[in-house]
Amino acid sequence: MTKKGSKVKPKYKQVAFETAVRNPERYLRIFSAIKDFEGKILDDNCLLEIVTHLYLIGEFVGEGIEISETTTANDIESIVIKINSTRKADGGFPEGYASRFWTYMRTPSELGMVYAQYNQVFEISDITKKLIKGDIDEQEAFSIQSIRYNRKSPYRNVSNDFNFFKLALYLLIKMKESGKKISYEQFIILMFNRSGNINETLDIITNNKFIDTEEVYSFVCKHYLNTNKIDTVAKDYPDVTRRLMIISGFISIKYEGIKFIEVNENKLSYIKELLSLDFNLTDEEKHDAKKYFLKLNKDNEKYLNIIKKYRETDKINGDEYTNKIYEIINQYSIDENKIIKSINDIGTKNTPIFPEFNEIPPPLKLEFYIAILIAIKYKNELTIRPNYKVDHIGKPYSHAPGNNGDIDVYSRDIYWLIEVTLIRNKTQLYNNETDNLIRHLNNNLEFKNYSNKYLSLVAPFIHLDTKEHFEISLIKNQIQGKKISIKPYDIGDFITTTLMKNNFSDMESYSEKIFTEFRSKLTI
Repeated sequence: MTKKGSKVKPKYKQVAFETAVRNPERYLRIFSAIKDFEGKILDDNCLLEIVTHLYLIGEFVGEGIEISETTTANDIESIVIKINSTRKADGGFPEGYASRFWTYMRTPSELGMVYAQYNQVFEISDITKKLIKGDIDEQEAFSIQSIRYNRKSPYRNVSNDFNFFKLALYLLIKMKESGKKISYEQFIILMFNRSGNINETLDIITNNKFIDTEEVYSFVCKHYLNTNKIDTVAKDYPDVTRRLMIISGFISIKYEGIKFIEVNENKLSYIKELLSLDFNLTDEEKHDAKKYFLKLNKDNEKYLNIIKKYRETDKINGDEYTNKIYEIINQYSIDENKIIKSINDIGTKNTPIFPEFNEIPPPLKLEFYIAILIAIKYKNELTIRPNYKVDHIGKPYSHAPGNNGDIDVYSRDIYWLIEVTLIRNKTQLYNNETDNLIRHLNNNLEFKNYSNKYLSLVAPFIHLDTKEHFEISLIKNQIQGKKISIKPYDIGDFITTTLMKNNFSDMESYSEKIFTEFRSKLTI
């Protein structure tokens, strides 16, 4: 391991989180993938095993690493070492693959979600364990940990000594009460805050308005002695911080000619109650990684009680949300061609048709766009109720809580469950999108007595084992006397079928074909 130099004197700096993981929703998949390593010492061998595993399941990608059905960890270990060899030591972890591991653990460590120190036992917090199990969702987990986070910590050698998220929320609430909100450029100024004092901050924000990011960049260079490049100041750091605030349910992004940031009104009471809880760190806890981790996981019950109290407010009324979708369609002039191109552009570098939705992570964006496509085609024939969480504008910010499907679509006698994913990895798709979907379809009490039930899985690619699993599930349900129709679709096939408004007959035909083939084989 490289030698540690003398510690640099702390300075006031812009709020920053790890920019390699821009979408915090990725952390749930990473936590789930490495949960079995809890209790193990993070030495070189263990770290190589973890990093190799993350490549193997497709969570990490790298040039020269190709994963097939028969690929094993032993097959790619040497390549993993080689392609990470140029990474510099960081966070107390040696150069190479160990440093790659830390890249993905820095932000969870700052939020107290894991304890990950080189040559020490790896620990996962109780809140993170609940997230992995599905007892709480992403919004709940990140909001709890964000409200306990502190800018000065064992992971940041800075003079800023307060909780940035709390400061931002107090500011946004005060602005809302006076009928105002902050611009994207003012948010950048907020990130340079030194005092943590709300009244002082309010004065700075309200007395400084900016035409563009170049103007705000000049301001921070002059007043905060910034030395970072403009993209770092105005794009990279704000982007990740904003996404953490969005997934926590704290803020909404609104476009009115320029980009505004405002408190998420749907979670306002929840936010205020979180803010009312007393939480403070000692100087020792701000400098000791283990004590910091333990403190950020103390008294979890009072935070979990607030979650339980407000869960009912997160449930979407189908009719209300359907109306909200039509408002969004009208507001942004969305038509068939625009939404299809937007779906196909997800995950690409193409200029988005709707930059207003840039803040939505790709998997959620696909669910959102699929819901819009169905609304455009079926209009008032069907009620559309996604199970993701939405802000007061109607944009999604967090996935559906555990034990829920993605989108419920229904009328008086039809219940259609749509599960949407961007997972391409064969093993991940099979493990995450098979048995639980049939369970969601059969166990939804609201639609228990519906005579016609349908299930669609929509993914970039349907692997053979996933397809066969659905066929077996279909046959089992038919034998049990349940009238359901199931079909897995790749995204293009689903779009084509929806454009023809042929979804229900297509699922029925597919299901009948599978069952007819099964019967014919039994009679041979």
